[in-house]
Amino acid sequence: MHLKGRLHGNAPVYGLFCSMPAALSVELIAAAGYDFMVIDLEHPLIGAEQLSAMLLAARASGIAALVRVAASYQVLQALDAGAEGIVFPRIRSAQAAQDAVRLCHFAPNGERGLNATWHSRYGRDDLSAAIDTAHQQTLVVVMIEDLEGVEQADTIAAVDGVDVLLEGAADLSQSFGLHWQTRHPDVRAAVARLSGAARRHGKTFCALPRAPEDFQNWRQEQVSMFILGDDRGIARRAMAAHLAQYREKENAQ
Repeated sequence: MHLKGRLHGNAPVYGLFCSMPAALSVELIAAAGYDFMVIDLEHPLIGAEQLSAMLLAARASGIAALVRVAASYQVLQALDAGAEGIVFPRIRSAQAAQDAVRLCHFAPNGERGLNATWHSRYGRDDLSAAIDTAHQQTLVVVMIEDLEGVEQADTIAAVDGVDVLLEGAADLSQSFGLHWQTRHPDVRAAVARLSGAARRHGKTFCALPRAPEDFQNWRQEQVSMFILGDDRGIARRAMAAHLAQYREKENAQ
């Protein structure tokens, strides 16, 4: 089942940010058993051709791929190339959320341009049916990362066509002058406001747990969508732990 359909159940779905510009990273995340990934175009230098290869690898590996965009023109290209949805960073208002929805959907729900892509086997399949399928399966994820966005959380969550509210506690901590203090009480209270807004308006809330107890608390609140980190950080920690095993053996001699 496509990712959007899976979000209607209570079974948890797990994802990672994919920041390494390589199809191999996509395949490794899929092989590890994650349900989805967010290919990040906001921070890493991932070009259009590399993104196309990564999305192709996601389809071949059977993992849902979302794309976090850095600019609006990337939305159409990412969706046409196979992204199941778009993550929009730094959403601060209902107007910005409405703009995000329009970029992701065809008329009458939006303004996405028509094209015969792999979705319709390049025009071999019924084009109208492909449009209907896209409407049913395309996820619009808005990321709220500052105090202005938190203050507008209810109006953002109320926008028709927004599917997921994603917390961005790292940048949100900057708004409080608490750089990287993602588990500070003020930051956690702001993130809880986002979760509450999503729940009130029937939208999915996506959490980024920073500690095991965070995950347990979110599950108790019926949160079922999680991003569990970034491929770069996980790879570094795994390699460091692997190396430490051998250094310990050397020191024990």
